[in-house]
Amino acid sequence: MAAPQNIPQTMEPALDGENAGISRPSDAIGDGDGNNDNSTQDGSSSLAKCARDVATPLAHMPYDDQLEHKKNSIMQMLKKLTRNARKACPNGVSLPEWILRSREIGGLPCELEGILESPLRNGYRNKCEFSVGYSLQGKPTVGFMLGNFREGVTAVEEPLGCPNVSSVACKYASIFQEFLQQSGLPIWNRFKNTGFWRQLTVREGRLPRKAADIAIPEAHISEVMLIVQVSSLGFDDDMITIELRGLAHAFTTGAAGSAPPLPLTALVIQDHQGLSNVAPADAPLRTLLLPNANGGSEVQATSNVAEARIHDYISNLRFSISPTAFFQVNTLAAEKLYSLAGDWAGLGPDSLLFDICCGTGTIGLTLADRVGMVVGIEMNASAVSDAHRNAEINGIKNCRFVCAKAEDVIGSLLKEYLDVPQKEGEQLNASEIRDKEIAIVEVNNAPMDDVLDSSKNPIHDLGNGEGASGHSENDGQEIQSQLQKSCPSKEGSSSMLHFKNVVAIVDPPRGGLHPTVIKVLRTHSRVRRLVYISCNPETLVANAIELCTPSPEKVEKGNRNRAWRKMSSAGLARHRVKSMPISEPFRPVKSVAVDLFPHTSHCEMVMLLER
Repeated sequence: MAAPQNIPQTMEPALDGENAGISRPSDAIGDGDGNNDNSTQDGSSSLAKCARDVATPLAHMPYDDQLEHKKNSIMQMLKKLTRNARKACPNGVSLPEWILRSREIGGLPCELEGILESPLRNGYRNKCEFSVGYSLQGKPTVGFMLGNFREGVTAVEEPLGCPNVSSVACKYASIFQEFLQQSGLPIWNRFKNTGFWRQLTVREGRLPRKAADIAIPEAHISEVMLIVQVSSLGFDDDMITIELRGLAHAFTTGAAGSAPPLPLTALVIQDHQGLSNVAPADAPLRTLLLPNANGGSEVQATSNVAEARIHDYISNLRFSISPTAFFQVNTLAAEKLYSLAGDWAGLGPDSLLFDICCGTGTIGLTLADRVGMVVGIEMNASAVSDAHRNAEINGIKNCRFVCAKAEDVIGSLLKEYLDVPQKEGEQLNASEIRDKEIAIVEVNNAPMDDVLDSSKNPIHDLGNGEGASGHSENDGQEIQSQLQKSCPSKEGSSSMLHFKNVVAIVDPPRGGLHPTVIKVLRTHSRVRRLVYISCNPETLVANAIELCTPSPEKVEKGNRNRAWRKMSSAGLARHRVKSMPISEPFRPVKSVAVDLFPHTSHCEMVMLLER
């Protein structure tokens, strides 16, 4: 969503989505690196006034005005969907009813049912990424960068005054900043790509809350995981060991010395050598020992990063969160989001729910009691491990999680569950699933302790590429073949389930759904309802153009037009429609915005598509 016109777009880091290499790009506030690495030279025209301007550019507006601003921005984006879908309609094919009806509702493709406000407006973020750098005065600082690295910005300012950051996160940034004043290892230099200390991530787990609990949100933070990103290449191992031991002591004593004392559950070191602070999913992680606050013997020792976890609650379900796993940064607003998605999906005991880009399983698990079966797809192995654990923690048995790229397996999964002929007299009503031992099935039936070891399971070898670029078409076919072999046999119970209602809920990264996923969803006639949750309305519009535009009478094949490199996302979608196999299109039914990110120009959007 476009930022307000009086606020430079480069000022605001990506706030909603999560880590590259997982099921969605970085969602952390002030992460300011990667493709939006905001670092500046003094006096640069891109230099913001303060960190508050960078992280929360709408904080100067009353909250009601913020909501109205976001609603208007989304309306303009939705009108773009109508215009582009009209252009994409093939010659000789009648315009669909929803495009004709758009004239009656101001050019919108469907009704926009307003914007749902966040229950918590300040201190709501349960995850913040703080850059390590130097202030305008040259002081080592942990906080947010004041501009964009591409324009030479390197100044960092402390996060104090940013209303979406909790006081707990601010205090840990301050403790780390004080430690850096006397550290013998250098701070990362973004111009020279050298240095050791790079970034601090603070992840918070909170207790179950009631409506009255939100007055003092920090009081309900019960667990904290700290993730310190470093670049160890070229530094002496003994020196690193000494520094990390000192870091653990600084965090422990600082937490104990605060009033009230700060929770500290885990301290994780992430070793990353890349130019950007956005680390890949397989960046090495290690858990540090946490000493007693008084400097005594160590009370925790583990080399297994899987033990580094915190917990949070959504809809009274307890969720285990590992260091790099995706979890919505505004927990109370996420409850609203997931409940709404479930309501719009029209779920029932005979429903089969595909949770695409499922992360740690939050959507599917919160809706599991409303359906017969949930099948979650997620490419990040750590997140799949969390999803499995979360199902076990909450005693949920009607969920299955597949660790693979959605574009590689969605076709095979739909075929497995929906295209297999049923043996006469052997159908199992989906409403009986919860009483059966179908439970959670992992790919290749491998123990989830092995899910992080791709050498034990080829389907978990996710490659280094994004989307289809990471592997060849043959690789994708091989993965699908392995998936089919790993799934329960046609004689098994999962193939004999009878689902009257097949629904997909998609919650993709900021880049949207992979073209292969769009194609499979569009061409599989049993999927009648699709709930699209988007942190980037621009890509929702592009995906909806492909899903909702009527098929041409004759499909273009072998189109090698390379002009797509210069196309907008909507223009590229119009181009892809020409080669979409003849199939029944979806239609936009209704949409709504959910404000997960008060004080920023971002919000989540939900659209219901049916056919």
